[in-house]
Amino acid sequence: MNTSGQPADAALAAELEHLERALHTPQVRGDRVRLSELLDEDFSEIGSSGQCYGRTAALAEIPLERAQVQIESEQYAVSLLTQDLAQVRYRSRYHVDGQPQRWVLRSSLWRRHAQEWRVVFHQGTPEAR
Repeated sequence: MNTSGQPADAALAAELEHLERALHTPQVRGDRVRLSELLDEDFSEIGSSGQCYGRTAALAEIPLERAQVQIESEQYAVSLLTQDLAQVRYRSRYHVDGQPQRWVLRSSLWRRHAQEWRVVFHQGTPEAR
């Protein structure tokens, strides 16, 4: 995957990959308090369906899907765009009722607030076949 900015150091890359993967787990997806800690106040998303979501909609909808969905992800690349803004790129796919779905290319922007990172933007685009 191509990236912009400069590659993040190993510690930051590991931290942001860990946070991104946490957003894939049923424990975090079902916990509105933890979700609200990870989603920036300005959070927005363009989903792989083409639908756009704000923070309020994400906090309402994500917990509803957690029981049916498992998320597989790979090929993480983390770039530091500014001192307090990083991009995490990877590919993922949902498994619904045990059936793998189409791969989606993902990009998230993470903003640092004091010592904590919060996702401010996320986009998913179906991978070309």
